[in-house]
Amino acid sequence: DGQVTVKDASGNTVAVKDLGGCKYSFVMPATKFSVEACFVEAAKPGADFADVAVNAWYKDAVDYVVQKGLMSGTGEKTFSPEAPMTRAMLMTVLARYAGEDTSGGATWYEKGMAWAVANGVSDGSNPAGNITREQLVTMLYRYAGSPQTSGSLAAFADADAVSAYAVQAMQWAVEQGIITGTTATTITPKGSATRAQVAMILMRFCQGRDA
Repeated sequence: DGQVTVKDASGNTVAVKDLGGCKYSFVMPATKFSVEACFVEAAKPGADFADVAVNAWYKDAVDYVVQKGLMSGTGEKTFSPEAPMTRAMLMTVLARYAGEDTSGGATWYEKGMAWAVANGVSDGSNPAGNITREQLVTMLYRYAGSPQTSGSLAAFADADAVSAYAVQAMQWAVEQGIITGTTATTITPKGSATRAQVAMILMRFCQGRDA
């Protein structure tokens, strides 16, 4: 758990009471105090899932997306890293990343899907379908504003399998280091993206935008 330290202008530590939920209270010092010190956000704990090993290649990514509130577990102690991700899940994740409140609605994904359609990220079709790797990067590409790219898929023997609508998105994702091949020579565009893969791709995408 994170800690918050408050000091007055003389450098004396002020007692802070932890109220839980990253909220704290303290008695206002009589002298001036550091505003910056008072508003340090406590670090959120990392994800603790029984099915995510500490040495798994996706462990840091799972911690990242959970701490950011982009993804959550499939159970109290499970993340299901090898399970497929649905299109509705990604629409909801991106809506959350954009700062939208996705709670409520007739279905758990209604608001996320509505946001995705309104912002040109997805057409909202087949929300229950498993998202493919090319669909995943296409949604991210559209979210990013469909930037120009000089990326190439020449290194991948299955580049011709990329759907026409996803070519530029896949080139961009490769150029930006957001997606890598499933092997040294394959990109597997129509393969279903697992939750672990999505977590890793989301982390790279978000960190690239925050850099």
